[in-house]
Amino acid sequence: MIIRVLAIVVICLCVGIVWAAGADQETSTELAPIPAAAAEQRIAQARDVVTDTLWLKTEEHWHNGEWEEAIRICRQIVQIDPHFVDAYTGAAWMLWSMDRDEEAIALYRQGVAANPKRYEIHQDFGMYYWHREKWDEAIEQFRKSAANGAPQYLQHMLPNSLERAGRKREALQEWRALLARFPGDPIAVQHIEALEKELED
Repeated sequence: MIIRVLAIVVICLCVGIVWAAGADQETSTELAPIPAAAAEQRIAQARDVVTDTLWLKTEEHWHNGEWEEAIRICRQIVQIDPHFVDAYTGAAWMLWSMDRDEEAIALYRQGVAANPKRYEIHQDFGMYYWHREKWDEAIEQFRKSAANGAPQYLQHMLPNSLERAGRKREALQEWRALLARFPGDPIAVQHIEALEKELED
């Protein structure tokens, strides 16, 4: 029901785009078209209104413990806007929190396919594997997250996962690379010193 109402809102907004294009031309009896780029921008804005409204509904359902409804709406959001990363990660988190791992993984993969260059989806997918202690899979996702510009504090997860996997020499290399990217990182320095001592013994 919500999605139908919002679809009507989008249609109305798109009609408004056409009307607005000619509204300033009071002397003209015909509506003048607007440039395609401007039309696309206005349609994107209308889409954003819809997805933001739906997202607020998911938060309401989440706080009320109505997770099934929240997940359903998240799925609707990504149908409207495949680049709305929070809808993938929010729904996937709820799914794996309910031990519905296969559904969560499928949703993460869908999000990664639609947003391969967004570090957020890789990071969240990696955290899922981290909590499940699937270190190799976590490493793969954290590596992609770092490659796509994850913030400094999130990039700690890659060498941390390598350490958890027992791949200490690789972890040391990653900590050193991280320190080169972010000079003075105290966590990197701490891990490097500890690993160098451990690997020398």
